[in-house]
Amino acid sequence: MSLPRPAIEPQTFLTGAPPLPESAQTRLDLQRAFFAGDFVRLDAALLEAREAYLGGRSDSNPAKTLVDSIGDTELAGIDRCAEWLQAMPHSYPAHWVCGAVWRSGAWAVRGGKYASEVGAARFALMGERLARSNALLARALDLTPKPVEVLTMLADNHFADGDAQQAEAYLQRAEAIMPQHASIHWLRMRYALPEWGGSDEAVRAALAQARQAGVRESALLDMEDDYVARPGKMSTPGAARAYWEAAISKHPTHDRLTSLLHDFVRLGNWHDALPVANRLIDEYPDDDKAYNLRGRINKQLGNIEAARADYRMAAAMGHALALQELMMAHLRGGLGLPGKSFGEVVELCRHGAALGSGVGANCIGSLFFEAASVGVPFPDDPAQGYAWHLVAARAGHFNSQFDLGWMLYTGRVPGVEPVAAKRLGTFWLRRAAEQNHPFAKRKLEENGISPSEGLSAGLLDGLNLGAVFSGLSGLTHAIREKLSEVAGGKFL
Repeated sequence: MSLPRPAIEPQTFLTGAPPLPESAQTRLDLQRAFFAGDFVRLDAALLEAREAYLGGRSDSNPAKTLVDSIGDTELAGIDRCAEWLQAMPHSYPAHWVCGAVWRSGAWAVRGGKYASEVGAARFALMGERLARSNALLARALDLTPKPVEVLTMLADNHFADGDAQQAEAYLQRAEAIMPQHASIHWLRMRYALPEWGGSDEAVRAALAQARQAGVRESALLDMEDDYVARPGKMSTPGAARAYWEAAISKHPTHDRLTSLLHDFVRLGNWHDALPVANRLIDEYPDDDKAYNLRGRINKQLGNIEAARADYRMAAAMGHALALQELMMAHLRGGLGLPGKSFGEVVELCRHGAALGSGVGANCIGSLFFEAASVGVPFPDDPAQGYAWHLVAARAGHFNSQFDLGWMLYTGRVPGVEPVAAKRLGTFWLRRAAEQNHPFAKRKLEENGISPSEGLSAGLLDGLNLGAVFSGLSGLTHAIREKLSEVAGGKFL
């Protein structure tokens, strides 16, 4: 089956939001370009940004920031990846971005759980997605003379896959190109931790190596915080706060301010959290997460107008939770809004969906099915509804995973062969159940379906991958070989 390409009226700004910082606006414009299929523009911008970084004209790599942002949408962009790779088969950015997309999808399967909490079948799916990522990244190595980002990402994938020797080999190749590339040393320190089979001594040695390589001071400080001092592991009440305040007084990095803010929010210490959030936003005005947190803080303190403004700014920069907060307020009331403001909801949905947001895509999918029935001026188009629910499901939105899964399982998606529909429907119902969707769990139980698939179940990621990924068919044998490894708990 081939669903239509998901399409909506473009929404490039939010009414009432102030102008965005230039860096945030550029990132959003290029992220929209990816999901709209404007690959020539995106390719050129990524190449220009990384060239400035590799040439020493920029302390950080804005291209990596954009790639990470697209990757954060999990598998929402796999069809766009297929189109990009088909249109520009020798593009380094295309292989880099799409390798990052599959890598993000792989980690999404694990869901932040400990290895002991993740079954063999889910590890198998994670391994299959990592294999897709590795195939694209390996191709990228031949497409530029300095593939430092791709080498680093390959190292990360191999560390995760338990192959530390190959991972270290990739890191050494990256170091030969750009020894001060901070991501190299972040990875080496992370996987040197005791919980990954390393030791405190190995962590300190990796930090010393980063310092010798010329990594910038702020990154070194953050590495020391995260992997040597580890204030999050401190058990004495108030110890983490004391650590972060002392560290900030000496050198206030973005990560240190963010960590102190999270510590206050975790404890519900809203009054102390507010000035930290203010400082973070003053110093880093393109931080959508900081705006979202300040919105939450202001809401808790009763500063409703300020909370609404913060959520709107975060939503304008694409923050999914802020989008959701505003959608619900406009629908049901809250944040000083009356509710039933459907025009504002549609605007928010379009804005998020254009960025690959699962929240936005889920909303658009629902609108195509339901808006007309409640008098909201929006097209009644079930085919587009299915297409957008697929985007949202791939992006990890559990409601779309359930809705699409149940519609497939019950044969309501036209054009899908019944056996395939059952299999695909079961796949998405299981993904929703893994996120504790109550109806998904109930439907699996009522239909006698195991909540976890067997290793030979033929795990699929969706309905209409582009033909370009047929070029990965050579991976099939390698993936199948991995399943026995994965079943043994190869991922730590």
